[in-house]
Amino acid sequence: MGWLWSSGERSSAKDTLDPSLREFLDAEAPTGPKPPLPSKLSPTTPKPAESLNPDHRTSSQLSTSTVPSQSQFKDGRYADLWKNYTPQSVINERGKNEQDKLRDIVDAYNERKSDIGRVALENCAFEYMAQYECFRSPSWYQTATLCNAESRRFNRCYDLQTKFLKALGYLTMDSRSAEDSERIQMHADKLYQQFREQEQLIEKAKEEGMPIPRFESVLSKDNVARAVAGKPLSNSLASEEQATIESESDIWSHIKKESREEYEKKMAKMSPEDQEIEKRALLGELEAQTGMASKVGKVFVEESINRMKRREAGQATIGDTIKHLWGWK
Repeated sequence: MGWLWSSGERSSAKDTLDPSLREFLDAEAPTGPKPPLPSKLSPTTPKPAESLNPDHRTSSQLSTSTVPSQSQFKDGRYADLWKNYTPQSVINERGKNEQDKLRDIVDAYNERKSDIGRVALENCAFEYMAQYECFRSPSWYQTATLCNAESRRFNRCYDLQTKFLKALGYLTMDSRSAEDSERIQMHADKLYQQFREQEQLIEKAKEEGMPIPRFESVLSKDNVARAVAGKPLSNSLASEEQATIESESDIWSHIKKESREEYEKKMAKMSPEDQEIEKRALLGELEAQTGMASKVGKVFVEESINRMKRREAGQATIGDTIKHLWGWK
């Protein structure tokens, strides 16, 4: 460490090395001219453009399109490991028998029906809180009327929101994501708010003695299109055939005579606007029931084909034999 106080010329680091180590470095050092250093590009210097020839694409770029959605590496890494991947849901479906599949269909339909009540309650949260606050700390007038106005407003909201959800296809058995279900919920609330505005304008016109304004049904094709704002919905109102209207006779043809008479008595007491909403809600229920029946029919057909294959292969089970004796195919 003499260089700290030495007044002479500082020696290089190479001179301080051991002589044998210095000889080894000199022997191993590269010979010949030094390669030129790359010139520093200015910020304004354009970079060379990459070749647009598809043959120059890298292997990761070529395999990106084949990467399944389950992979976390979208650049094509481990694509060969995903070639034979089978989702767990598909594996679980293969192991289900006829009873399991039918149970899943019924459970899914019942879950959709219960979800409608929950979603309608979410859309009527303000009306529900108004009713709750009235019951919790009512005024003198609210005590005298037993919160009748608040309860009627909440029940009206809940009933209409439920019908709008059915009319927009919330009950249908089509597979959809949580975002699609939330979108239908939002559209149902939009239509309800529009319906409430129309009712308020009609009431105001009656109080002022003005002509009662006429509005098209909130579930008409144009109104639904404005509420949806280009977003796709279920087949009940999104498709042209369903939106363009089934006649009243077509609706009643799906209903038993006793239920039809009950519906007619109920709808006779409704306003024309409420009758249209009731019809569309009924169409949504019929579509959901038709979809469930179609899924059930597919399960029976698939199971019948499997039984025939087992009988032809000589592997029929006791259940297959009993069903065959009972006349099942």
